[in-house]
Amino acid sequence: MPSRSPVPVLRPFIESLWVSDHPSPHFPIERTTSVGATTVTIHLHVDNADEVIARAVQAGATIQVEVADRFYGERSGSIIDPFGHRWNIGHSIEAVSPEEMQRRYQEPTGGNR
Repeated sequence: MPSRSPVPVLRPFIESLWVSDHPSPHFPIERTTSVGATTVTIHLHVDNADEVIARAVQAGATIQVEVADRFYGERSGSIIDPFGHRWNIGHSIEAVSPEEMQRRYQEPTGGNR
């Protein structure tokens, strides 16, 4: 049975992803600063979230959410890149059943959301 995500999941067959921070006369692109925030979170599933986030911070990103083990079986954190784009970066640490995920989510501690 296919798993369901609470948000749309796109698994593109691409080799690169380009993110722009400046308007273009050819495309309707707005800067994140022109609208005061980003409306998109890019989720990257990587081999080692700690290393990727550390490298991003060295390159000028700021931590939005510290890297930690999450109730849904992922180690992840969030950064804001120098252009204002939000990135959630994580890697799997365990397979968690929907029932166990729900139990952890409802724990008084919040299951380390």
